[in-house]
Amino acid sequence: MTRAMGSRVTVLSITAISLLFLQPRLALAGEGSSPTGAHVSPIVESAADTFAFISWTTRNPRGTTLHYAIVHYGTDPNHLDLTAVSPTRINPARSDMVFRVSVDDLRPDTTYYYTVGSTQADGTADPATSAVQKFKTRPTNETSAEK
Repeated sequence: MTRAMGSRVTVLSITAISLLFLQPRLALAGEGSSPTGAHVSPIVESAADTFAFISWTTRNPRGTTLHYAIVHYGTDPNHLDLTAVSPTRINPARSDMVFRVSVDDLRPDTTYYYTVGSTQADGTADPATSAVQKFKTRPTNETSAEK
């Protein structure tokens, strides 16, 4: 009976120790996961006559270290057929992640509509996306006058 009791104690001890080491990792795997369809609020950091910088912050999406920040944009809010992509690496020690994309080759004095999202390196989409937003590029002469 003592031998059986000793075996149970050993199994329980190993199980308890395993949970101590695995539980924090399991918690981290789920930490930062956003529910499907989570929305982010991107900001236009700057918009010149032919380019703009768009950024947004999400909870750390985890997954692969390499992610791609993606902006779908166009001049018609119903046809966002242009895409700008920027690679970025996650920092697993941080709870949030900042994505930033340069949108180039824009027309001056034009309103653009856009949405943002991101994917892991393997193509798996991250859950956070945005609703359609808009910004307007500056007229060419306004940008030149500021230099």
